[in-house]
Amino acid sequence: MCKQYFLGIDGGTSYIKASIMDCNFNLLDEERECVSVHTPFDGASETDMSDYWKRMCRMTHALKARNPDIWDQIAGVGVTGQGDGLWPIDADGNPVRNAILWNDTRSKVIDFDRIEGLDEAIRSEYANAVYTGSVAALLKWMKLYEPENFSRIRWALHCKDWLNYKLTGKVYTDYTDASTTLFNIKKGEYSQRILDVLDIPECRRVLPEVVESTRIIGYISRQVSELTGIREGTPVIEGAIDVCTVALGTDVRETGDSCTIIGTTLGNEIIIDPRDMDPDEKRGLLMHNVVPNTYLWILPTLSGASTMDFFKSMLFPDISWPGLEKQLEDVPIGSDGIIYHPYICGERAPIRNPFATAGFFGITQAHSKLHMMRSVFEGLACSFYDCFQVFGDRTKNLYLSGGASVSPFVCQMFSDMLGKPARRIGKKEMGVLGIIRVLQVALGYAKDYSAFPRQDVTVFQPDEGRHAKYMEVYSLFKELQGTMEYFWKERNRIKF
Repeated sequence: MCKQYFLGIDGGTSYIKASIMDCNFNLLDEERECVSVHTPFDGASETDMSDYWKRMCRMTHALKARNPDIWDQIAGVGVTGQGDGLWPIDADGNPVRNAILWNDTRSKVIDFDRIEGLDEAIRSEYANAVYTGSVAALLKWMKLYEPENFSRIRWALHCKDWLNYKLTGKVYTDYTDASTTLFNIKKGEYSQRILDVLDIPECRRVLPEVVESTRIIGYISRQVSELTGIREGTPVIEGAIDVCTVALGTDVRETGDSCTIIGTTLGNEIIIDPRDMDPDEKRGLLMHNVVPNTYLWILPTLSGASTMDFFKSMLFPDISWPGLEKQLEDVPIGSDGIIYHPYICGERAPIRNPFATAGFFGITQAHSKLHMMRSVFEGLACSFYDCFQVFGDRTKNLYLSGGASVSPFVCQMFSDMLGKPARRIGKKEMGVLGIIRVLQVALGYAKDYSAFPRQDVTVFQPDEGRHAKYMEVYSLFKELQGTMEYFWKERNRIKF
């Protein structure tokens, strides 16, 4: 009988979490801390890298204090984390500046669509487009606007790679994080050609070596053990980007399996055969997956449940989510004619427009705050459907996860919007579950990912009548999306 335990760390945007699971993935204890996100100017989204590490150390010490009987039986550590962004360190391993996060849009001042030869380079290199918040865009921005900081960068890390560096002193990344940008998906290597076209050829030396997610990259030293409480000598694996570990945690591992992470972002993703991906397709990202020989096509929006949080804090700050949703059930589908666009941070999927803004359309004096709030839910569901329209008929099984998926109201709305069943696994922290699955494979506790049985699910069945009504809402949502392009462009030009 397996008596080992596993420590999974999830470096999120709003929270950083640490969890202990046993061999059967029972959650024994967890700890979380809020993350401070700074917005020094419009479009900026940053976090203090040293503070992020200190919060992780506090969490692991708290877990150790509460679990003295099993703490020394932890077999290994696996880290997953938010993707994109730029977590730069200098030659001494110190942060060059605050980390710039995935939802930062400062690089929109650079018109990447007008860089000569970039589209052709991306197409021929079978790479993902350059978008705001990507490593490529942020390195280019730093070279132009923070040249002194740019010159100090020794390594351009991702979130999990920063935590791994602090845990082991080693600098690596894995194929899931690396493949988001500046990476030839077919060859499995960085593209010097794209770096040259972007006029940042020197950045090749700051991109970490790429290894498998299951690679043991180091062991906890005595000094790190004192900082974290983790037993000296405990192995640490490379890990993977959170969208891939969530997919793995929700049993998405075969072609046609899809999931939507209803978290800070909407992470809409599906496993596809890479031969089905059109190299001219610019919507979303094609990424290496943690499951060998599989690829994730992901359309990650810039706003997810964050747009619901944003308006709830203004309109209904004193009502619980369940209480609010109970009232929203009495508002008819379509919110009596209000359409909402959820682009509070711009947008990158399925449309790519960092200048996009949120908006309510169709408000009259007959409407209430409840109408507006319901339209926010429906706008997010329309954004979800907008992404799945791009996937076409590839979707076989849809799983829902992320913080907002605990709501039956939200899950039923998404199922009705798509017109297909939606499955929800009843466990918490699917990203941590996914990274601990990777950890078990890495340490030999499981032969491969097929060894993990599929989990019990709650199935939300779509209603044909509600689906038909939501399609009318989506039709207006989509029509307005095209109409607003001119406004977004002019609004940015005028610079209110």
